Amino acid sequence: MRLLSRIEIAALSEAQRAQLAIYGARWTALRRATSPPNHESIADGVRNAYAAGGLTPPGEIVWERGPADLASGWAKRRGGAGDNVRSLIVDAVRRKAELAVDRAISLSVRMVLANEPGLSRAAEFSASIDEAVLRISERTQPALRTRLADFFPGRRRRLSFAASSFSPLSAPWLGSLQYLHDIGGLRPHTEALVGLWTLARSASWIVPHARVCWLMERPELIRHDVNGRLHAPDGPALRYGDGCKVYAWKGILLPARIIEQRERIDVRSIEAAHDPQIRRCMIDVMTPQRFIEQGGAYRVAQDDVGILWRQRWRWEAWAAVEVINGTAEPDGTYKRYFLQVPPTVRTPREAVAWTYGLSERHYRPTVRT
Repeated sequence: MRLLSRIEIAALSEAQRAQLAIYGARWTALRRATSPPNHESIADGVRNAYAAGGLTPPGEIVWERGPADLASGWAKRRGGAGDNVRSLIVDAVRRKAELAVDRAISLSVRMVLANEPGLSRAAEFSASIDEAVLRISERTQPALRTRLADFFPGRRRRLSFAASSFSPLSAPWLGSLQYLHDIGGLRPHTEALVGLWTLARSASWIVPHARVCWLMERPELIRHDVNGRLHAPDGPALRYGDGCKVYAWKGILLPARIIEQRERIDVRSIEAAHDPQIRRCMIDVMTPQRFIEQGGAYRVAQDDVGILWRQRWRWEAWAAVEVINGTAEPDGTYKRYFLQVPPTVRTPREAVAWTYGLSERHYRPTVRT
């Protein structure tokens, strides 16, 4: 007996491939958007999302302007909001859609989708935003009696904020499945996600319960560097309507004082930092040149390429190579540069070679005379 293949899309046509970048750009723009939400369409999105999970719509939709308000409002009212239904309207619907799609597309189609950045992964700053929101939610604790009630016999322990909530802008599978729905023709396989797609156009975070659905507005401000990392050298990298501000340097979340009071960073405050990532950011903010000039590092080696500097703490080390630009400035001087390098390098030549992705043996610098 001949078996018929279940594959519905063995390969994408040229027209379908052309739409990949369009959908990738669309989802990238959504993740960077800071515009106010569309409250009129959101009710349809909530209704469709709950229906996909086999639920009736919640009696109340609550908008919050930022993570502090969201976590606070949820902590105060979740006891009367009914069961959390994220597993039904997000996780279960996703599993069902992905299973149906996996049976309908070939491996080559999956590989093509994986090569479109906007559909295969969220922007790097999205992970930092998620981390910031969860940190803020952890600081916003419910009343002590509410926390203790979770441990009373006969009561089911409540889910944490992280397990109860969902950020549609951090879920790349939503974009790829929407593409297959709209362009690939796999509507029956993915139709249940229509509600989540609608929510993604206006809400940056959702906390769905049986009787109440909390939604969080987008940030008012998102700043990132050219590599897509949450970053701002002179103020908050992220700001919400409830007043929450998040500071970041090249994707690392920082205390506000490091950016707002950067002039107070010195060698002593850097040594006092316990987190290695924070310490490295502080050196970066202060600049490696000032750190070295103030005695923060010691000279390891010097050759015709430059000078290697290093500092060691208890569990880690830091290094930078000092080099001189081979091209003179208009006034005849030569600029010095301090390039951070792995602390394992042994010579300035090896350090500079590393910055070019080369081994010391293959690096042939042009030496200024």
